[in-house]
Amino acid sequence: MFQIKVSGKSDIGKKRSNNQDSILVNESLGLFAVADGMGGHSGGEVASSIAVKTLERVFSEATNLPVPQRMVEAVKFCNRAIHQQAAQNPKLSGMGTTLTAAAMDGEWLQIAQVGDSRCYLFREGELFQITEDHSQVYELLKAGLITEHNLDQFQKNVITRSVGYEPNVQVDLFNRKAQRGDRYLICSDGLSGMVNNPQIAQVLQNHSVDAAVVNLVDLANLNGGEDNVSVVVFEVV
Repeated sequence: MFQIKVSGKSDIGKKRSNNQDSILVNESLGLFAVADGMGGHSGGEVASSIAVKTLERVFSEATNLPVPQRMVEAVKFCNRAIHQQAAQNPKLSGMGTTLTAAAMDGEWLQIAQVGDSRCYLFREGELFQITEDHSQVYELLKAGLITEHNLDQFQKNVITRSVGYEPNVQVDLFNRKAQRGDRYLICSDGLSGMVNNPQIAQVLQNHSVDAAVVNLVDLANLNGGEDNVSVVVFEVV
């Protein structure tokens, strides 16, 4: 059976007045997540907090379900909880959050995804992005309507799917067979938008799990810290 070394950190960054990100690190459940909230000054903070707390609770309770199904149902439960809270409080109207979550499932890792927070795999010196962003830019790229060269003409932070904004949500599910030595990174776009893939790979290659988290957050802030920065790194041992 695999064991996990894990570390996580969420930082306000250099430009924002509050931190609307939330992270989840639960070693006993083998459950890890990053949520990046949106919606007014306090709405995003509330939405991301509800997401990680609800995910943890529902995942821990729904033990009758297989892990992949448990992940999807937990995210859908998060969606309903956030949407209902927004409906009850006009100040929170329109709030939502990204949610990228990973759970160990025997020899497999199951990853649930909504929004543009990401999960990467670093294996044998190579960095792979597992998840696909639910963002306007990513979907235009995928459709071949724009290229890497004219990305700057488009707003990168327009997301096309989030948790809690609408009554129902479609959840993407990915899986990878785990290998000893694998390192996984879950992060908000405060990291992926500030630190390029070669830099991320270099940090994951050269540092312990704890040091990698600190260095990635520091790099995002050194490069401008335009957004809140949230990072969870875990290694399969």
